[in-house]
Amino acid sequence: MGKEQREKKKLYETFFKYVSLNVLSMIGFSAFILADTFFIANGIGKDGLVALNIVIPAYTLIYATSLLLGNGVGTMFSIYKGERRQKRGSEMYTMMILVGLGIGLLYTAFGLLFPEEIVMLLGADGKILDLSLDYTTMVFPFSAIFMVSSMLVSMVRNDKRPKLAMKAMMAGSLSNILLDYVFIYPLNMGMTGAALATGIAPIISILVLLPYFIKKENTFHLIRFSWRPGELKKVLSIGVPSFITELSSGLVILLFNLVILEYVGETGVAAYGILANLALILIAVFSGAGQGIQPIVSYNHGQGNKENIRHTLRLGLVFSFLLGAALYTLFMAFPEEIIRAFNPENNRELYAIAKEGMALYFTSFFFAGVNIMIISYFSSKAKAGISFMISMLRGIVLIPFALFLLAPVLGINGIWLTIPLVEFITLLLGLYLIFIENKKEEPSHKYTV
Repeated sequence: MGKEQREKKKLYETFFKYVSLNVLSMIGFSAFILADTFFIANGIGKDGLVALNIVIPAYTLIYATSLLLGNGVGTMFSIYKGERRQKRGSEMYTMMILVGLGIGLLYTAFGLLFPEEIVMLLGADGKILDLSLDYTTMVFPFSAIFMVSSMLVSMVRNDKRPKLAMKAMMAGSLSNILLDYVFIYPLNMGMTGAALATGIAPIISILVLLPYFIKKENTFHLIRFSWRPGELKKVLSIGVPSFITELSSGLVILLFNLVILEYVGETGVAAYGILANLALILIAVFSGAGQGIQPIVSYNHGQGNKENIRHTLRLGLVFSFLLGAALYTLFMAFPEEIIRAFNPENNRELYAIAKEGMALYFTSFFFAGVNIMIISYFSSKAKAGISFMISMLRGIVLIPFALFLLAPVLGINGIWLTIPLVEFITLLLGLYLIFIENKKEEPSHKYTV
């Protein structure tokens, strides 16, 4: 085997190692969303499901911010590592930990001072209001823990320990599922219990990572630093696409809730709650694949290794498309069984709405994974402007236009087709931008991954 073949083989092995571990991590991490939905639907009923779907955007804001910080700090650390500037990476890491704690405490204060205003803004009223308040007032105090956990997991992943990062996320998710059951059923804590289980999960993740730091196996450390506003801005700009990708899920849920209430009513919102929470899990899986290529692309970008970056991108695009096709096929094979798990009251109207919606809404998976991979690619190269533009179009700008164009014409089917249309338009743009970039750049000499 020649040198070029060995280097390509090593690149493929690195790709599948990082991507598979991150996909598994995100499957485990997002499983708690499914557990929340399942236990609340079966332990509290349809009202609990409606309340969960209403408060999910508030939780999404916390989680999206943690991803913004985590992906931003991890990407810059990997680039510094490729440039052989380890100390600069540690200074940046220390600065961002303090920033994360500050933002987390701010969210906590806001959530405790204005809980009723938050849930009413999200659409809660009547009997749903109290259930929504139970969840919101419990989850916001854990905001700072979410920020720190996300950054530590990202730093460990970029410190060439993706397996440990996966174990940390899986441990947090499994504990969340177990505590969901304990708090909702034996302890009868309802929505408060579901939120408490969610808040404890990042603490478990941090505890799993703790021995790595105690044994001093990490190459990054908390050290004295000088505030660098320019560097802070760069870290945040790199993380913004991840923030928008995640936050857009919450905004879509909020917007769709309001429109579905008008067209179908609360049963429609409950049906959408099932689809939305399933979609959140699958989007998290796609995000895991995108996060998997980040350390590889960022490190090679720091070394100026364009050919390895191109190979990684090709692998990522093909993997994401095949993953989306497989997931759609799986859901279409067992729609009745999947919906029944979240419909213990056997509400036929809810089932009919959810089944029809699943067939249309989930066609977006053919495009969403590829789009997230493209966003991660540009972000990993610190091309924040391009990744920001794609993220904004996909997650914020195009959705209202598509929704208010399709819904009046096609009714509820127009609502389900909104996201597939937006993802398809975004895909065309993303592929065009990659084509333009490849026309400008020529591959350089390869380095070891």
